[in-house]
Amino acid sequence: MGNNNRQYEYVIGIDFGHGETSAALCGLEWDTPVDQLDSAKDLEMGGNQKVIPSAISILENGDAKIGDSAFNPDVLKKAHVNVCFKKAPKDIEGESEQLMIRFMQEVYRRIRENNAALLTDSNHLVYIATPSGWDSATQQLYVKMAQKAGLPITQKGVTKESRAAFVRAQRDNTSGIGRNIDKGAIVFDMGSSTLDFTYMNKELPNLIDNGYDCGASHVEKAIFAESEKENEDIVKFVERYPDLRDLLLFEARKVKEQVYFDPSLKVKKTINFDEFTDDEDFEDARYKLSFKPGDLDNFLRNQGYLKMIEEAMLDYKQKFINGQKIYGVFLTGGASRMDFIKDLVAKCWGVPYDSIYRDQDPSLTISQGVAEVARMDLRTDGMDSTLDEDINNLQNSTVVYDAFINNFGGNLFQRITDDVACVINNFASSSRDSSVSQLQNSISNAVTNAIREESARSSEFIEYSINESVQGIQSKVEDIIKHYSQQGMNIQIKPADYAVPKIADINLDGVMDDISNKIAAESGNWSHVISSAAVGFAAGLLLGGPLAWIIAGAWALWGGKSEEEKKREAMVQPLDQEQRSEVRNGIAQQWDDIQESIRVSILNSLTEDQSIKNAIQKATTELLKSYKENLKSARLLIE
Repeated sequence: MGNNNRQYEYVIGIDFGHGETSAALCGLEWDTPVDQLDSAKDLEMGGNQKVIPSAISILENGDAKIGDSAFNPDVLKKAHVNVCFKKAPKDIEGESEQLMIRFMQEVYRRIRENNAALLTDSNHLVYIATPSGWDSATQQLYVKMAQKAGLPITQKGVTKESRAAFVRAQRDNTSGIGRNIDKGAIVFDMGSSTLDFTYMNKELPNLIDNGYDCGASHVEKAIFAESEKENEDIVKFVERYPDLRDLLLFEARKVKEQVYFDPSLKVKKTINFDEFTDDEDFEDARYKLSFKPGDLDNFLRNQGYLKMIEEAMLDYKQKFINGQKIYGVFLTGGASRMDFIKDLVAKCWGVPYDSIYRDQDPSLTISQGVAEVARMDLRTDGMDSTLDEDINNLQNSTVVYDAFINNFGGNLFQRITDDVACVINNFASSSRDSSVSQLQNSISNAVTNAIREESARSSEFIEYSINESVQGIQSKVEDIIKHYSQQGMNIQIKPADYAVPKIADINLDGVMDDISNKIAAESGNWSHVISSAAVGFAAGLLLGGPLAWIIAGAWALWGGKSEEEKKREAMVQPLDQEQRSEVRNGIAQQWDDIQESIRVSILNSLTEDQSIKNAIQKATTELLKSYKENLKSARLLIE
């Protein structure tokens, strides 16, 4: 493969989400065929959890607690818990950026501790995800933060969440999204901070991303704000202990998640304030939350949150993908579990329910997708280093045309000479007497049939010549595409599969007509050359050659006729087997010259003007262009 990444055994994909964090691991399995690679494996983040809250508390001694540990009552009495601190970085020395760096460091530390027997300092790389709306400069600053946190990550080790989701969805055979990408599909990523959409179809040059400030954190904020209105103790508690406000917001989030984990159940939660303080003023104060089935949906509808999501969806459709068809939607992000989402998608985008898909655990979709993208990226690194140059060189050469002339011309030559030889041998060995004129007709018919049948196969020879010439390029493209799309392993021109097309899918009617017409125009020459040999020799025999005795006594009948008239009449005289054998022997003496005449005539018919060459060149260029387009479409998922 020739890349320097073979020193690594594993790649880790991490989704540092605004609300929650997860990670997945892929073995690079360098020598394993792509269709036999193991799927991404979710990594435990502690306490048998695959997903942890994006929360961190830093103690006075510098120790840090992350995830649920950050909310431990003993920790809360000593440190401020931080949540919802992820944002687009601007200054690597900024307060929120430094907090994020520390969180990255602690998450990676936990991954290493939980997988100490598997991971070493040098056998893996890390890839991370960013929201779809972050530009390249912001992504690269985010990578620098991860590097500062000690993660083994390169500058290429970042991808957008929506693209990771597309990869994950495409590799999920139950999602159905793969067959819709060519026509038009959307990733609907409901995160904690933003709602991101990404649209893709095969005809567009790029994916279409946009994000809206209506992420799921609006839900817990609305729940908490309503609780403050109804419970004065909450207001007083937050005034006295502002560092614990995020704790109460987090508890509201957990209730929201319980409600939408199973919307058919009633959810109740009570938070006693004295668990986090030794303040007697709040000894009996508590924060109560209770939702019956349907209550939270109604509350959010009254709060205008559902309307906010609906407006975001309509805005995206009208301003960013206006006129584009939507055949499938893939829901990701933990908050996509909210049961009203499907109804809104169906209403705003006109997508039937059976075309709206969601991963079994959407909280893990992005980290799994990032790990899959990373493996694709690393395994294909360097594969296309000379691909553009190879394609351009082939497009600008006559390699395919020359191969066609050699393949098709050689086959036609062999077919004609074989068929004519068979006719001559049959003429000589037949038990029935026949004339040289009959031989001439049989030869002409054989040549005509050979031209008709072989010309009909000209597209096969164009296909063969192109495939023969592009084999090296095709292998490279196929190898790369296989990594990006499991559906793409079937090498056909199916845009949904990002597959390498065949020349048979390109319209060759014009070039086939040209070839057929030009060969037909030359066929009279070939027939004449072959027949003339037979006729000339036979005439010599019949009109004064070694077999002149055949017509002894007949000169009186022909006495007043010209030599040409005598020749024509001699041609229709039946010949016995011995005479016919002599004719065959005479042709054999000239066979090399006859074959050379046929070869030159075939070459002239195929090369006398530029139309056939131009048509073949156009077909080749069209195929090579489709290679580039299919490869680009597949790699859109990570670039």
